[in-house]
This record gives sequence, C-alpha cells and structure tokens, in this order.
Amino acid sequence: MKRYYLLSAVFTGMAATAVFVLSIGTAHPAKYVIMMFMMILLYRRVQNYSRIRAEEIRINGREFFAMKPRDLRDRTCTDRLYLGEGFLWEKPQAEALYGLMEKDPAFCRVHRDPDSRGAAFIQSLGRVESVYLPLSFFDGHTLITGTTGAGKTRLYDLLCAQAVYRGEGLIIIDPKGDRDLYEHLKIAAGACNRELLFFHPAFPNESIGINPVHNFTRSTEIAGRISSLVPTARGSNDPFRSFAFSALNAVVGGLIIIGKRPTLKLIKYYINSRLVELCFLAFKTLFDRHLLKDPRFADEWKILMKETSKVPGRLLSKYEAFYQRSMKPFKKRASQEIETLYELARHDPDHYKKMIASLKPVLDMLTSGELGNMLSPVESDDLSRRSYSLADIVRRNHILYVGLDSLTDGQTGAALGSMLLADLTAVAGNRYNFGKDLNYVNLFVDETAEVINEQLIQMLNKGRGAKFRVTIATQTIADFESGLGSEARSVQVLGNVNNVISLRVIDTKTREYISDSLPKTRILFKSQSCVQNQSSDELTKVKASISSSLTENETEIFPASMLSELPDLEYVARVGGSTVIKGKIPFITD
Repeated sequence: MKRYYLLSAVFTGMAATAVFVLSIGTAHPAKYVIMMFMMILLYRRVQNYSRIRAEEIRINGREFFAMKPRDLRDRTCTDRLYLGEGFLWEKPQAEALYGLMEKDPAFCRVHRDPDSRGAAFIQSLGRVESVYLPLSFFDGHTLITGTTGAGKTRLYDLLCAQAVYRGEGLIIIDPKGDRDLYEHLKIAAGACNRELLFFHPAFPNESIGINPVHNFTRSTEIAGRISSLVPTARGSNDPFRSFAFSALNAVVGGLIIIGKRPTLKLIKYYINSRLVELCFLAFKTLFDRHLLKDPRFADEWKILMKETSKVPGRLLSKYEAFYQRSMKPFKKRASQEIETLYELARHDPDHYKKMIASLKPVLDMLTSGELGNMLSPVESDDLSRRSYSLADIVRRNHILYVGLDSLTDGQTGAALGSMLLADLTAVAGNRYNFGKDLNYVNLFVDETAEVINEQLIQMLNKGRGAKFRVTIATQTIADFESGLGSEARSVQVLGNVNNVISLRVIDTKTREYISDSLPKTRILFKSQSCVQNQSSDELTKVKASISSSLTENETEIFPASMLSELPDLEYVARVGGSTVIKGKIPFITD
C-alpha cells in the first residue's frame, strides 16, 4: 500500500509537470482547472504516503533510544524506579496481540530493518509513556531473565545507576567483569561525589582487599563456606567433604581461642601440617586465661609450661590431661572447640592427609598469588592496598563492583563469588537480628547460577528484613537447577522473588515459566467455517453455508512464544504481584 501511494505521488507529479510544460503559451481556462486538480491529487497522495510511513514507524518502533547519565539522574526518584518507556499490559493489548498472531506474519513486518531482531510492533500495542514503579515493589527481590545479547547488562546499567543516584548502598557481583558497566558506574558515582570500590582478580593493583571469612557468628559458618567448594559426586553425604568441614571447623575454633581473626591464608597454614602447633597455642591461651589466678592449678600450670619434649605428641597429651583435670569439670571453663581441635591433632597423619586431599586444591586456589593477598589482606605484605570487610562496606553505604574474571578462570571465579555471597549473607543475618535504623543495600548478581549457594537462598528468604534488595539474573531457569543440583532448590529460589523482568528468552522452559507466572486473562477468539455440498443427482445444484463464532477462553496474558520475539532492550515485567508492564529500556551513553 505504501509503495502504491509513493508511485502514485511520483506519477501524479510527473503528469502535472508535463501538463504545465505542454500548456505553456496557451491561455485556455481548462489548463488551470486541470493543474489545480492534479495538485490536489498530488497533495493527497503525499499525505497518504506520510500517514502510512508514520504508521510503519509506529509499528516497527525505534531500534534503540539513548539517554545521557545526567538525563537519567534527572529521572531518578527516591521512592520510584524508572524502567524506560512502556505501558500497562492488560486485556486489550493481549487481544490485539493474539489477533495479530492469527494474521499473515507479513502484516507485522512492514519493511523491517533486516539487521534488527524481534517483533517491534509489540511495543506499539499500547500508549507508550515513561514507566515509573513504586520502589517498595522491589523490596521483594527481582529476577531478570534474558538470552545472550538481549540487554541484561544494559538493564543493570539502568538499575544500578539509579541506586547510586538515590544515595543507597550498592554491591555488584559480575562474573564476566563487564567494563562498560563499571565505567558507567564510575560516571554515576562521580556525579554524586561517591567513591566506587573495585575488586577484580585480573587487576590486583587497582583492587581493594576483602576478607571473605571476616563476618561470622559461629565457626561452623566459615567451615561450611569453604567445604561447600570441595568437589563431590555424592552431595552432602560425601565423606571427604564432611571431613573437610570438621577439620575447618576445628582450625577456625582454634584461631578464635588464640584471638586471631580467621583468614584463608591462616586457615591453610594451620590445616596443612601445623595442627599440633595450633593446639598448643590454644591450650596455652586457655590456661593463661583461666588458671593463672586460680591457686588450685596456677603452680602446676607454671611448671607444665616450662616442659619441653622432642616428641610433641607426648607433651600435647600432658596438656590434654591437665585440661581434663583443671578445666573440663568446670562448666564455664570447658571448651568444646579445644576438645575438637585436640581430637583432630591426634588423628592418624597418613589418613588425615588422604581425607583433606580434596580440600587442599580449594585452599590453594584461594590463597595463591595476588588473589591470595587480596582475599587475606591482613597477612599480605602489600601495605598500599586498602582492605575492607563487607560489613564495613554495607554499614558505610559504599558502592562496590566485584568482577570475578570467570572467563579466564571459571572455577576460581565461581568459588570467589560463592565465598563473597556467603560472607554478605552473614552480614545480612547480623543486621536482621540486631540492626536498627538500617540503610538500604542493593545487591545485583549477574549470571547468578555460576555463584549461587545456600547462603544466597537465605539472603532471598530473609534479606528483606535486613533492608537488602536483591536482583539476580540468568539466561535460563535450568541454569539454577544445574548450579544447585536439584529442581526443588531451583523452585525455592524462584519462590523467593516477587518481581520478574524478562527480556528476550529462547529456552522453552524459561518462556513457559515467565508466561505462567503472569496473570491469566480471557480472550475472545473468532472462528469461521465454510461448508459446500453438491448433489450427485443434479450437478447444477450446489449448497453452501458460512458460519462464524466467538468463544472466550482463559489464556496467558502474554503468550510464551512471543517472549522469543522481543527485540533487544525490550521486556515484559511482572511487578508488585500482578502488575504486568511491556517496556523498553534506554541505552545509557557516556
């Protein structure tokens, strides 16, 4: 149709020009009538072409719309979240989409740019305006889904920058280490005079130090974080992982007794071959603390502490026997930690080495080279590197970007991400139990399946009470099943997110999950049938009938198949329980 009006306008213009040229020198009145008629015809043809061209642009939409950081800052609100341009997706939009899906596909692809992806006409089915949603909706955590290149990182740009502009705490864990995301964060932080902390294994000179075992309430927490990284084929029942947990728990308990804050390097130092040394230090610390002022045992302890032996095991047995007499009978002096450590120190050395063989590579991975100095800053010789605990970062409302460098070393990146999330969950637990007048902290985890662990599930479950807003992103729902090892635990993750923002997804299971999570609606479907009968006796008699009917069926408010047709940077979102939004996010430029 557009081509018809364009050609018609061209030929009308040519005809008008020819009439004018041929009538030069004549003064017949009909010339002016014909000229006026052809000019009106030309005007209408151009008008119709412009109208169809505008409709085509409306249907096919814009490829992208860009936004400067300062413009995004102007749009940022303290109580609302800006999510680009879009509209409420309700029954009228659903009916229109289903109606278009029944038509010839060419109807919806009016000279679309062959380099673009997706069905841009979906964005034309409602009145487009700026999308602002109550920020309180996102206290219930958010899941972002999208295939590679659909725009997950650009959506993170939009959401993270607003958190910076609102003055809230922000922690980003990015397995890929997207440089554009980091640079945009620098611009946003600079505009607000806020410092951006940076941690990335590939850039040790620019990175801060973080102790991922700094925050804990019980020694078992640290033991669980590290032992969960031990590879296993038997899940939680693996005897090597269980032994690793016991050994780690004993060493951490010993470090606590002697007054040293646990670090990965200290744990590795003592767990490898210095258990007896740690056990002596722990016994001496307890005896000094409780017995030096006790006249019943003080003199005996002073004599014992001067004893030496070429066989450390024999002397350690004397220490343990003295503990049994002087401390074990007294409830306030008895220590389960020293008893566990002594039992481990007396373990058969050959069997002990065999049982921790799978733990040693994990500790080596996290304590070697520059990464080891970054994760154990107390033991590092690099005095120029600033070190922080995640508790300090949260309390002081800092902005932290963590790149895991998973493309270079996926195993180390996954282990590092898991450790940091576990430590952060301990911080959230402390805030949940004891915090008052808490500030909001926004946690964004990209490619979540690579680092997900039990602690992150607990964060999703209880983080709201600790003023944590968690946003997790994945390409497919199956990634969670792979990362957690079971479908049931994957469902547990999905059950703890109240908001879903889906960019283009290709995976069938993910599309069905997104579509099923949206509210249902009732759509009118029109069906037509034509019946023709011809008598065998009288060939000239033909009977025909045409019938049509309307039926209203309950169906998905947004069909699963169309989630694969979303163009780049366009999304369908379910927020606040049942509100459905169709929108497009801006591309944040420098």
